[in-house]
Amino acid sequence: MPNKAVFLDRDHTLIDDPGYLADPQAVKLLPGVELAVKSLVQAGYKIVVVTNQSGIARGLLTEEALDAIHAEMRRQLADRGAHLDAIYYCPFHPEGTVETYARESEFRKPQPGMLLKAAEDLDLDLAQSWMVGDSGRDIEAGQRAGCRTIRIRVQSLHLAGETEVEDVQADYTVRNLVDAARVILRAVPVAPRPPAETRPSVPAATVPERPAPAPAAAETTPAPEPPDDAQVRREILRHVRQLARVEHTDEFSFLKLAGGIAQMLALLALVIALYQMIVDQISHGILWALISGVLQTLALTCFTVHRPK
Repeated sequence: MPNKAVFLDRDHTLIDDPGYLADPQAVKLLPGVELAVKSLVQAGYKIVVVTNQSGIARGLLTEEALDAIHAEMRRQLADRGAHLDAIYYCPFHPEGTVETYARESEFRKPQPGMLLKAAEDLDLDLAQSWMVGDSGRDIEAGQRAGCRTIRIRVQSLHLAGETEVEDVQADYTVRNLVDAARVILRAVPVAPRPPAETRPSVPAATVPERPAPAPAAAETTPAPEPPDDAQVRREILRHVRQLARVEHTDEFSFLKLAGGIAQMLALLALVIALYQMIVDQISHGILWALISGVLQTLALTCFTVHRPK
């Protein structure tokens, strides 16, 4: 019986993205991703990362450096009890500066090549699978492969030379991978796929990419025993509530309070300035007007700094 999978984009979905990540020490898991991965594994999904890595074509990192980054990402997840089944990446880009990689590729999202190759390697039923990512490229790749799709809405860093696909609509839109896992766990299964021989396949001879190798221990020892399903779901719910409390707390800040006080004092100083003008105390009126202007500038500065990025 074919397996089902959740395909995950890497940057802004599993880890933070400073832009063309090249240093394994800079790998930083996003909050709650290990809980989401564990809950999906417990539900019977294979977890497969599919990521465009045009930084290789642009000469910003090597495949060996990328392997080290992915090994560190796997290690951090494993330390928290989460397991990835495979990682696929596409190093090609038509505007690349490294000749070996400077070309178009059917494996570069929004093309579905990585998902189709994973389906072939891992015996996946794509109709029972999901694609989760933060960009239109991820969603289009998932749709072309026949998966259901979830988009994570983030303020993404648009990298030079990377065009975004925005004329596609995901099945669901969420804030983070924790919310995506909740959607997947609650979703009603779709009808079975046609027999495997009718599915599109990718000839092995045309596949230039390779999955990032799993750690040697993963081939000789079983994956960690997943926690109880109810326990994992409670952990996800606790994390979601924690995020909500943080967002609520963020509504109050000392900068916002200081800005409000400065705004009130500016208005008061302006009233005093007008009064001084009326009683022919021109010099005093000008002084209070200047004070009002300074306070107003301070208020605007506080509100600007407090505004969410």
